[in-house]
Amino acid sequence: MLKDNLVKKSCGCGGIMTLHMHTLIYSAKIKITHVPVYTCGICARYEPLPFIKKELGKLIGELGETPPRRHLSFADRNEWASVLKEAFTSGQFPGGMTELEETINKSIQGRIDVLLDVYRLSAELGDHQWMEETGSRLSQLTLQSAESAK
Repeated sequence: MLKDNLVKKSCGCGGIMTLHMHTLIYSAKIKITHVPVYTCGICARYEPLPFIKKELGKLIGELGETPPRRHLSFADRNEWASVLKEAFTSGQFPGGMTELEETINKSIQGRIDVLLDVYRLSAELGDHQWMEETGSRLSQLTLQSAESAK
């Protein structure tokens, strides 16, 4: 049995779902690019990463039932999507899924380090709004990282 990890997991059909960036179309008018999803190569089922579902649902809720035509990048709104977009666009991975996962893990740690520096600076400046925004961005990465470490 496949042990689920960040770049692949088991599908209900018995296949293997792999991680990639997907474009979702909402209400036939909204194109949401850079949505990290798992896709099964056998049954073609796809599902968003569990730790982005809440933010994706929030975005769709904000769009309303009759949104105007537009194009959005989920990576502009979610730290996981942003880190994964950067990792996927950084090049090809001759080492396969293992190399991709290592690249993603390094990218996550790098982003956490940057956000901690930004948080520290915003605290030194006494900018509470910036601290709150940075803390929210940081929690998107650190909460999932803590869960996967268990």
